[in-house]
Amino acid sequence: MHRASASRPRRTAGALATAALGAAAVVVAAPGWFGLAGQPPFVWAVPFRVPLGLGLATVAGAVGLVGLRRRGALPAAAAVAAVAVASLTATAHRGLSAGELPPARDGDLTVVASNVLHARADRGAVASLVADTGAQVVSLPEATRAYAEDVAARVEAASGRRLQVFFAADGGEGREGTALLVAAELGEYRQTDDFAGSPTAVTTAVPVDGDGPPLAAVHTSAPVPELLGEWSREVPAVAQWCAGHPGALVAGDFNATLDHPGLGLPGGCVDAGASTGTGARGTWPVDVPALLGATIDHALADGSAWSAVGTVVREVPGTDHRALVARWRPVP
Repeated sequence: MHRASASRPRRTAGALATAALGAAAVVVAAPGWFGLAGQPPFVWAVPFRVPLGLGLATVAGAVGLVGLRRRGALPAAAAVAAVAVASLTATAHRGLSAGELPPARDGDLTVVASNVLHARADRGAVASLVADTGAQVVSLPEATRAYAEDVAARVEAASGRRLQVFFAADGGEGREGTALLVAAELGEYRQTDDFAGSPTAVTTAVPVDGDGPPLAAVHTSAPVPELLGEWSREVPAVAQWCAGHPGALVAGDFNATLDHPGLGLPGGCVDAGASTGTGARGTWPVDVPALLGATIDHALADGSAWSAVGTVVREVPGTDHRALVARWRPVP
């Protein structure tokens, strides 16, 4: 009786430890389930899904080593390991590939999004990416108007295709902002001021003639402590713009992943990367392997009008972001 009575507290302690570690692992792996993904410190950890999963696996291994001496620790190790496996499996399902583009068909639209890091990215490389992929829509966050016009001129020289240039400066003033380049084959466009007054630049344009889609080139505030309020408003506003404009195409640096609350993708808005196998491929920063990075550059579209048929994630010299290329096909 004495031994049985003494073992009960140990079993209870072991059960409590297992439950606590398992619950903590779930919160770390999926803070969005608890409404925490947009709150510090989770807002900064959420983008790095693979490192988080590997970190949980490491914790499970360490607890398992303790379990070799104290068997009561083994259930806790198993619980954390299960969460790690589930998290990594979900990440892999979203897509870690560098991707590929199928041949373009009539009616397809190709979009390039490349944060050019204060206009420092190699202009020739950006222009070559646009020309080689036949992109009709180009989003260039952290550009200047002169930079965007130079890229457009280089594309025209290389391919003969003319690109209209639209530009919105950060905060409505200054030299740096977000450029939107639109191929003349889509018809004439005019710029709108849907996001006027935003701390960072979102450039929107709609067709004046022709049947081109509404377009937005995106750069939201970063979720740094002093800008969390702006970030939490801007990201969902852009997602709502996508959902609220039939046929819309949206691309750029969202400073958010699909796990952040702002990119819940309302309505029929869909993410090209998640649809085609690059949805967890890191686009930032380039000084870590893509599998360990954060997927904060996106191409979105009205899913009732467009279906993503391919994406690729490419490196561009001179910037800290990888470029994203998405090919969209009209929904029959």
